[in-house]
Amino acid sequence: MYFGRVVMRASLLLLVAFSLFTSTGAFAQGEPVAPKAPEAPVQPVQPAAPVTYTVKAGDNPWTIAKNLGISHEELLKINEIKDPKNLKIGDVLKLPASAKSTAPATVKPIAAKPVETTVAAPANADWEYYTIKKGDNPWKIAKALKVEHQKVVSLNEGVDFTKLKIGQQIKVPKKP
Repeated sequence: MYFGRVVMRASLLLLVAFSLFTSTGAFAQGEPVAPKAPEAPVQPVQPAAPVTYTVKAGDNPWTIAKNLGISHEELLKINEIKDPKNLKIGDVLKLPASAKSTAPATVKPIAAKPVETTVAAPANADWEYYTIKKGDNPWKIAKALKVEHQKVVSLNEGVDFTKLKIGQQIKVPKKP
């Protein structure tokens, strides 16, 4: 109630002030009015570049949305994705303005790749070195070299064949 009275009084005061200015002021008496300074031309506002995200290996809409602080429903809607399983590496997704920066918060150092060095077996040895490749095990190696797998195992005492690493070197019988 009090607020309404204050508003009414303020409105009334403005109305009286305006009527006095127009009836007795310079505007009403025909005195010249100084021209306004020309305004600078208004530059059209350029829309911000759309924020995008490029899909990488292992990405899915849920993890992308979680990492960017948006809902996956919003991500799917903006990009008109009907089936989230059809997302492919390299797809460029549009992001809402509310999405967090796509730059990683912390940069993880990349571990240096081990340098492969091949050590030659002694000249009089009846074995040579073999470098482990993806999927190798003593049975596959023995089969490829046409020897018994026990020969490969016996030449490598102390080697745990369940924990072979790509690039690791083991001893194998020399080819005749």
